[in-house]
Amino acid sequence: MNTSPYTPRPRSSGWQAWRRRIPPNFPWVSAAIGAFTVLVFLLQALSEVWTGADWPVQWGIKYTPLIVNAHQYWRLLTPMFLHAGLLHIGLNMWGLYVLGPELERLLGPWRFALLYVLSAYAGNALSTALTPAASLGASTAIFGLLGAYLVVFYANQHYLGNLARGIVTQALFWIAVNLMWSLQSNIDMWGHVGGLLGGMLFSAFAGPQWSDFGGKIYDYGAAYLSRRDHRPYRDVAFGALLTFVVFTAAVAIRYPQFLP
Repeated sequence: MNTSPYTPRPRSSGWQAWRRRIPPNFPWVSAAIGAFTVLVFLLQALSEVWTGADWPVQWGIKYTPLIVNAHQYWRLLTPMFLHAGLLHIGLNMWGLYVLGPELERLLGPWRFALLYVLSAYAGNALSTALTPAASLGASTAIFGLLGAYLVVFYANQHYLGNLARGIVTQALFWIAVNLMWSLQSNIDMWGHVGGLLGGMLFSAFAGPQWSDFGGKIYDYGAAYLSRRDHRPYRDVAFGALLTFVVFTAAVAIRYPQFLP
C-alpha cells in the first residue's frame, strides 16, 4: 500500500494569526468607542501639559449659548468623547464595558452604533433645551444603553419569559440608582434623562423582535430554541429619524434661533 508522508499545514502568521485568536462575536463597535474615548482623554491631558489649556474640551463641550446662537451643532455629539478626570472616564468606560458588548450582540453592530450616537445626541439636546450649564461625558450614551436594555427585554417577555422579567427589574433598579445619583449639583441630570429617553425611543422601533423558527435544535439531549429577529430595516430607519427629530424639536421649541 502506497502512503504519502504527512505534510503539516503551514502556520498562519501576521494578521491571520492575530485574527484567529479573536472570538467570532467580538464587540468591535464597543471596543472602538472605548478606545477612541480613551484616546481623546489622552489628548486632553497632553493638551493641558503642552499648552496649559484643554483644547478638546473648549472646542467640544456642550455649552448652550454656542449651540443655539453660534450654531455649533457638533457640540451635541462631541461631549460623549470628553471627560473631566480619571474617575469620570473610568465610571463611564466601566458602564460601556458592562452594558455594551452584550447589547451589541443583541442589536448587531450598526444598530448598536446608532443607539450609542442617538442616545448621546438626545441627552445633549435635552440638556441644551433645559439648562445653560456646560457639560461633558459619555454618560448620556450610557443611560441610553440602560434604556435600551429595559425596552428590548420588556418587549420580548413573551419569548424570553422569566429571563426578560429579571433583566427588566435589574434595569429599572440601576436606572433609579443612577438617576438619584444624577441629582447631585455637579451632574447634568437632564443629559442623563435625555439619553435614557432617547435610547428607549430608538429601541422601541429598532430593537429586535424575537420569535422561534425551525423548532428546536437538540445537542446531546438538551433543547435550544432557534431565534430570529423579525424587525424590518424600515423600522430601524424610522426610529433613528424620529429620535433625531423629537430631540432636535425640543431645542428648537425652547430656542427658535437654534435652527438656521
